Amino acid sequence: MNVITKAMGSCARLGIDPTEAFLRATCIDDGKEISTYKLSRFACFLVSMHADSKKPEVAKAKAVLAAIADRLVEERIAETDLGRIETRDDLKAAERSLSGVAQDAGLESHHFGIFKDAGFRGMYNMSLQRLMEYKGVDAKMTLYDFMGLEELAGNLFRVTQTAARVKTKGVRGLPALQDTAHHVGKEVRTMMIKNSGVAPEKLAIAENITTVKRRLKSANSAMKKLDRPSKSKGSSPNLLPD
Repeated sequence: MNVITKAMGSCARLGIDPTEAFLRATCIDDGKEISTYKLSRFACFLVSMHADSKKPEVAKAKAVLAAIADRLVEERIAETDLGRIETRDDLKAAERSLSGVAQDAGLESHHFGIFKDAGFRGMYNMSLQRLMEYKGVDAKMTLYDFMGLEELAGNLFRVTQTAARVKTKGVRGLPALQDTAHHVGKEVRTMMIKNSGVAPEKLAIAENITTVKRRLKSANSAMKKLDRPSKSKGSSPNLLPD
């Protein structure tokens, strides 16, 4: 059921009503009525993306469903797409939380950009503006939307840990907040380089996450057409028990 819940969450993040892909149903097992779900093809695809690929049946299902999805959309759906979308949304929430923490610590709202930039300077050794130029991302765009999963996860860790340190250390005022954001960013930078040997600014940009979401939603629409039962034959439901 955990992967079902995660897959439902992915639906919601894509702006797709989960109840359209995961239909509540019942079946009889050993004379007992059991609550279950009737899954659309797209729901099965999302479940396979969240399930453990080490299991042979999951790996096989993922390969088959991914192949169907790839045939229905213009470009291949990457295994990291759902992870990027989830982490990007978590990062939005984390930055909102950090903003609240910083305001409680005495930061005025018009200084948040300065505070945020200190974190980037620590993690990337350059300002956000310079980083966007370095990575070739238009200044009108949001850099996070072009980050791969590894880089998004690094920034999520930086933001959440900055908030945690501000709270636990009782940091107050713009200078101290800047210093804290910079130090945490520096620590995350050191960790990432130690683990991968690659500085975060060297990580390649990824496809705009808005385009990724659009492609997944297109796959859902196309799969819904395949799910429609033919006039000559009834459909056979895909059921996963609770």
